[in-house]
Amino acid sequence: MSEVVITDATVLIYLAKLDDIDYLNRLFEEVYVPETVYEEVVTHGLEEQYADALSVEEATESFIDVRKLTDETEGRADEIQESSGLERGECTAIALAEDERARCLTDDHAARKTAESLNVDVGGTIYVLLEALDRGQLSFEGYVEKLDDLTDNGFRMSASLYRKAVDAGEDLTPNFPRTNRFYPGVTHQRP
Repeated sequence: MSEVVITDATVLIYLAKLDDIDYLNRLFEEVYVPETVYEEVVTHGLEEQYADALSVEEATESFIDVRKLTDETEGRADEIQESSGLERGECTAIALAEDERARCLTDDHAARKTAESLNVDVGGTIYVLLEALDRGQLSFEGYVEKLDDLTDNGFRMSASLYRKAVDAGEDLTPNFPRTNRFYPGVTHQRP
């Protein structure tokens, strides 16, 4: 558990909707969120009376460290925003991850591509769930249920991404026979 992560709004919101924001605390050494992201998720979220905003606020009082960016990191976020057109929260998360040499957690495809182009390691909500599965904090069945719950809560996931996520979970639990969700009644084991 030596990884430091910087998270943007989407990961915080979806983990809170799943009632699983505590995975961040259990799986990672340090969890940082830029002030801009905090304002977006918590300050604005509470004004709009979003239930997930309260969960995120409680997490920031407990284990998530809200970070004020240095002038230099703010400047870097400006550069990222100008070149990418991303939202401010995503840019501050990427800039802070770059500065801290940490993984950036985001579910936004364009933000992930931008971070990768800057040699910043990325992950997202599915990455967090896979880490929970890999570390025995979530069963395979629980993992698949969480994937389903994500889509029920508005997470946009293509059938292809869903299949890749299930396959990745199966790869972490190779000796566990299970029913093929796409062909009910057919069981299989991965080699």
